[in-house]
Amino acid sequence: MDWKRQERSSSASMYADLLTNAVESWDGELSAEALFDHVLACRVAMLSATPSPGDEAYLTLAKEIAYDRALIKLCATHGIDARAVDFAHPGEERSRLERALTNHGVNLTELSRERPL
Repeated sequence: MDWKRQERSSSASMYADLLTNAVESWDGELSAEALFDHVLACRVAMLSATPSPGDEAYLTLAKEIAYDRALIKLCATHGIDARAVDFAHPGEERSRLERALTNHGVNLTELSRERPL
């Protein structure tokens, strides 16, 4: 395995590990409405996080982890198989889960457009 491929694989599995820990540390239950509101708020925060020079990368990472954790929880309430370990390629898995939710009548893209930034 070449160095760049190994580096991408390592960072991808690190993201999945961080997300797994975040999902496992989720305390308490939210009502369906509160979970939905939380997912939209996390999505808007993640999408509005454009790092500027001098910004800390961990802030952007934290917003992605928060959204993906909430997304996994929302998918579970709709019977959609979603696991943190499947986030080796976060953007691809995030898109897959968002499409699955859309197929269940929950279009996060449209709904987050309606939510003010």
